[in-house]
Amino acid sequence: MSVLKSDFTTNLILSRLQQRVSRTNARLLLNTAKIKAGLVVTADDAVIETEQAKELCLKLIGQGGPSFQVGQSLYKEYLA
Repeated sequence: MSVLKSDFTTNLILSRLQQRVSRTNARLLLNTAKIKAGLVVTADDAVIETEQAKELCLKLIGQGGPSFQVGQSLYKEYLA
């Protein structure tokens, strides 16, 4: 599997979500998307592989609201 640029981590997603919602809600939205995507990332600074990143972005988009906006922008920025 290929690896994205070294800055595509769960920390990146979390920081983007925190620009739109509180820290607690951002963590909840991210964890929900990770579970739905079947993504097991133990360290927040671990680089996410391309296929996993696509799945995670799609799950964020599917959640709607702030998650939709973050998932869509990350998908366009890193995966399109």
